[in-house]
Amino acid sequence: MKGFILSTVRVRDEDLIVRILTKNEVLSLYRFYGARHSYINVGYLIDFHVEETSKTTIQRLRHVTQIPFKFLFDMNKTIFFKRYIQLLNRHFTDVSKVDEFYYNSLYELCENLHQRDVKRAVIEHYINLLDKEGRLHNDFICFLCENKINEKVALARSYLPAHEKCIMSNGFEREKIELLFDEKKTLLFSDEEIEKLWQILELGI
Repeated sequence: MKGFILSTVRVRDEDLIVRILTKNEVLSLYRFYGARHSYINVGYLIDFHVEETSKTTIQRLRHVTQIPFKFLFDMNKTIFFKRYIQLLNRHFTDVSKVDEFYYNSLYELCENLHQRDVKRAVIEHYINLLDKEGRLHNDFICFLCENKINEKVALARSYLPAHEKCIMSNGFEREKIELLFDEKKTLLFSDEEIEKLWQILELGI
């Protein structure tokens, strides 16, 4: 079985509770500490086995092998990717069953991340996630006053569109947001605007 490590929580000295996103599930598994064990790191894709046990209610994580991606050799990209994984982990709180979209799209992101600007690639991935979940509001109706947005589009948490005056925040040119929402592309945004989009993303998925 393969999956992305969403989080690790230390218990009983060096043992861990590990949350893993697989194609169809979010698993919480117990990982015993030992010298022969592979290093566990948030954001890594691993191949592993699940061991059933009658002694505890939680299954065990066994036979872990890391599956490397090229971008992991770039410390800067790795840091921002892990931040995104932490956001995804919170998004999957109390979730056990998931659509294959999450695993497959995350795998595709990792395959191409060594060639991409990390923030632009992650933002585009997030837009696809919002679209998949039916939370991408490309009707450009302000979520506060419920009136049409005809000029600049300000974005709140989860990229909810709003009037600049409604959320007291500078907006983006509408054509840029339209390209982002409709074609899932960040091409028109400057690096400064990408930084602002990233800060909004970090407010929470």
